[in-house]
Amino acid sequence: MSSPKRRIGEQLGLGMGTLAALAVVALMISGLSTAAGYPSSAVTASGPLRMSETMPAWYDGHIVQTVYEQGYFVGTKATYNSTYGPEPLQGQAAVGVNPSTYPSPTHKGATLWVLVPWWGPSGSPYAPAYDPATYGIQEQCAPANIQICYDHPATIYVPGLGVVPLPGHDHLLGFQASGTDIWWNIAVDLIYNQSAWPTMTAHGATGITSLAKLQAAQLAGTSSNDLPTNVFLNFKVVTSTPSTVSVPASPLLQGLEMMPSFYGGRVVQTVYEQGYYVGTNATYNSSFGSQPLFGADAVGTSPTTYPAPRSSIEPFYVLVPWWGPSSAPYAPAYNPYAYGIQLDCAPANVQVCWDHPATIIVPGLGTVPLPGHDHLIGTNAGHKDIWWNVVVVLVTNASAWPTISAFGESGIVSIGALHHAQAHGEASSDLPTNLFLNFYVV
Repeated sequence: MSSPKRRIGEQLGLGMGTLAALAVVALMISGLSTAAGYPSSAVTASGPLRMSETMPAWYDGHIVQTVYEQGYFVGTKATYNSTYGPEPLQGQAAVGVNPSTYPSPTHKGATLWVLVPWWGPSGSPYAPAYDPATYGIQEQCAPANIQICYDHPATIYVPGLGVVPLPGHDHLLGFQASGTDIWWNIAVDLIYNQSAWPTMTAHGATGITSLAKLQAAQLAGTSSNDLPTNVFLNFKVVTSTPSTVSVPASPLLQGLEMMPSFYGGRVVQTVYEQGYYVGTNATYNSSFGSQPLFGADAVGTSPTTYPAPRSSIEPFYVLVPWWGPSSAPYAPAYNPYAYGIQLDCAPANVQVCWDHPATIIVPGLGTVPLPGHDHLIGTNAGHKDIWWNVVVVLVTNASAWPTISAFGESGIVSIGALHHAQAHGEASSDLPTNLFLNFYVV
C-alpha cells in the first residue's frame, strides 16, 4: 500500500515537494485593533450549511452532535512575512507538539480526543485511517485524501511520517460543556486493535465510546497514550437546553480572524466567522457514517447549493496576479516577492488564510494550492455577518494590481477600477466559483 502522502499527491497531480508545502495552518492579519465590535446581525443558515457544520462525537457510550462555529486554530507563535503585509503566519498542525498560544483564555480542560485506526500492516499501520471500507469500519470524519471535515486542517505533521493528509478518525468527548461554544484542544489516540474501535450495532455501541473505555483500552494496550497536538477546534455540543454563551476569544485569535479587503478605493478590515463552504450537492459515503461529502472548490463552476438565502449573499472578488511567463502566468501568485508585489492572502504553498481552502481546481491546471490573492468587495453589507460567493478575476497587467503607497491607493481598489481594468484588457472577466466565505466588514 502506498503512503498517504504519495496517494494524495497522485490524486492531486502534485509532486511530493509541493504536497509537503501544503502545510495547512491558521494564519492571518495581526497588529490590528481587536476592539472593532461585532456585527449587528447574521443571516439564517441554509439546511446544507447546517448539515455540513454538524458532526458526531462519542460521549458516555452514545453519539452526540456537535456544531462547528469557527475555523481551526494552530497554537504556535506567530511570525511575519512582509510579502503578505502584516499577516502573521503560523506553524503546521502537528502531533506530539504542545501548543504555545491559545485561541481562548478559558480553553483549559476542554479536550477533544481524536481516535485514529492504527492496526494496518507494519509498513503502513495507518492504512485503516485512509481506507476504512477495506477494514470494515466506519469513521466519523473522512480522511483528507477524500474530503476535509468542516473546520479541520487538511494536513498534519506526524512524527516518522512527516506532513500527511489528515487521517480519518472518530471524535470522543469527556464532557459537554453545557452546550457552550468553546475551543477544544485535540489529543490523538492511536487505536491498535479493531475490537476497540467504536462501533454502532443493532444491539448498541461497542469499543471506545466513552472516556472511561479509552482509559481502559490504554491500560490494556489496545490504544496509545494521549498524544498532544497544537490544534484547536471550535464547536458546541447540541444539548436539550442549548446555551447561547460563547467563550471570549484571545487577542491573538481576534487578530488571526481579521483580514483586509479593498472597498471603494480604500482598505477595510473584515472579520471571518466560520469555515468556508463549497456549494455543491451533498453526497454520502457509507465508510464515513452519515457525513455529507461536498465536492471540491473550483473556478468556473457555479454553485448548486448555498449556505444562506441567495438574496443575502454578496459577490466577493478574489484578484489573482496572472502576468507571469506564458508557461506559468500564475507565477506572481506563488512568488509575489520576485514580482515586487504584496498580497492580502498568502499562497497555500506557504500558508493558508483563515477559513480559506488549501486547494482549488483551476481549468487547465487541475487541483493546485490556493494561489495568493487580494480581496475586493463592492458593499459593506451594513456591517452584517454574511456569506459571500467568491468570484475570481485574473489580473493580467502588473500596473492594475492593487497597491498602497505614500501617495494613496492605485490599481484595482474599487469595483469601478475593476470594470475599467476589464474593459482595457488588464483583467479577465468575472470567473464564477462554488466557494463561499463568511465574514463581516468592520
